[in-house]
Amino acid sequence: MRVDNVKPVPHKDRPRERALAVLCGAERGTFADSLLEASRREFDGRDSAFILELVYGVLRNRSWLDWTLDRFSANPVATTDSGTRNILRLGAYQLLLLDKVPASAAVNTATELAKEYGRKSGYVNGLLRNLERSRNALPRPAFDEPVRQLSVQYSHPEWLVRRWVGRFGQERTEKLLAACNRPAPLVIRTNILRTTRDKLKQTLVAEGAEVRETRYSSAGIELLSSPGLTDLAAFREGRFLVQDEAAQLVGMMVAPKAGEALLDACAAPGGKATHLAELMDNQGSVVALDSDAGRLKRVAENSARLGTTIVRPVTGDAAIFEEGLFDKVLVDAPCSGLGVLRRHPDGRWNKSGKIVAERQAVQRSILANCASLVKPGGALIYATCTTEPEENEDLINAFIASGRGAFRIDDPRPYLPPSAVPLIGPEGFFRTFPDEPSLDGFFAARLIRNG
Repeated sequence: MRVDNVKPVPHKDRPRERALAVLCGAERGTFADSLLEASRREFDGRDSAFILELVYGVLRNRSWLDWTLDRFSANPVATTDSGTRNILRLGAYQLLLLDKVPASAAVNTATELAKEYGRKSGYVNGLLRNLERSRNALPRPAFDEPVRQLSVQYSHPEWLVRRWVGRFGQERTEKLLAACNRPAPLVIRTNILRTTRDKLKQTLVAEGAEVRETRYSSAGIELLSSPGLTDLAAFREGRFLVQDEAAQLVGMMVAPKAGEALLDACAAPGGKATHLAELMDNQGSVVALDSDAGRLKRVAENSARLGTTIVRPVTGDAAIFEEGLFDKVLVDAPCSGLGVLRRHPDGRWNKSGKIVAERQAVQRSILANCASLVKPGGALIYATCTTEPEENEDLINAFIASGRGAFRIDDPRPYLPPSAVPLIGPEGFFRTFPDEPSLDGFFAARLIRNG
């Protein structure tokens, strides 16, 4: 039974019911973010936050929850149906990791959900009650093989843990996994067309928000708490956009000038395209290219709210797009997304070890085509939100070597705030990681087309 197609039953706990629907949908491969966005609209702020906590909490701890549940089950929970499996995960997460939820509420609501959406309500009730009785003396995962140990302990797939251990070593990998399990901060970018960071901070505080300046981006503010993002007058008035600090720094690396013609390839939902327009004082043109016409609507919506009228959404494939030459081109390449698992925890379960090679092939074709759209003397900025060298420095170095001197790597440090200069490595590449410096995992390179 597809849980997300079932009409709500009045006597059920609606927030938990909706969290279950999202988890089942995510297990089938649908993006949890899109499911959450659609499903939380009808709830008030408290229930909406609870749904988010349940979904992300289960996804961030899934392997450990399954391993723990298996200690109390005759058969692995993976062998049962999707509804029952995710009901058990929801119940276990509340019992073991949410102190504010009474044990009786966690067990009883799970049992009620199982009567409607699972196939084994008695099994769910008995297993969770046994778990509740033993939760102060739970067994701990213990494996002789380090990859398996880290995979279960930090709830990441073994293929990814093995890849990171091989690259970073066991100690650094453990820190990286732990960082990916911490909730990502809520960071916004000041719309400098309409305000300054200092004025925006004052406005937000006056509206009841708790804020602090970001460390690396001169335009960033972290929202520690707020009455509700979209309820803020500053949001409705287009004074900011939600965007991680690392992504803000990528926009600064482009260093656009007023009056220039820019291309933002793979632009949806428009965070970087609108940032470029702001940095250009809304003078010139920014073509926001994306192959998904539906997602381009978000670009138009964000542009309208922020007042970045020079952004022009265009539907097209960045690997074959040929319309014009540009002073600067930003290739925000589709990637494995392994640098943003703290922000999108479902991604760790919906990817396989093949994704890096698959994405590299796409990136190579997009980079080759977009490079041909850069004017002589112009700049091409290549960026990803992944940690993997095959999609990042390996690809850029191969591109430079194959171009017979057409492009050279440029030093991006002059275009960044002084606090962000240490994020540039000796080869001139921009890199960030969730563990250190506690940003989304990004890579970027700034290239100049020789004249």
